[in-house]
Amino acid sequence: MNRFFEYFYYRIAKLNFKGNNPERAIISVTITQSIIILNVIMGLILYIFPEIKRKFNIFEILFILLVFFGLDYYNNKIYKGRYDEFNERWSNESKTNKIINMFFLILFIIFSWGLIFIFGWINGRFNPF
Repeated sequence: MNRFFEYFYYRIAKLNFKGNNPERAIISVTITQSIIILNVIMGLILYIFPEIKRKFNIFEILFILLVFFGLDYYNNKIYKGRYDEFNERWSNESKTNKIINMFFLILFIIFSWGLIFIFGWINGRFNPF
């Protein structure tokens, strides 16, 4: 899984690298990882306690912030200054592999964000119809 997020960081940094700092892509990795973790927790809560329909309290908000900033710190330690290493690893990737991998990255991002709306719909917080 670590290799997947390394590739995710590399591709996002490559998209945003127009003379800027490639380290800004770390926040994209952190947001996606935070959403995945929170989706798993939300899914478990909805599965175990399907009758609960309430708003977030302060402790849950603090937990979300702790998860986000903890992952951001961890990702900064892992990915900071490693763009060139990843560029050497994946710069000569074939066009077919690049398209397939980008397809899976986009699908992963859509899936992780989509679960938020699905769980909100299940919980009665989001009604698209």
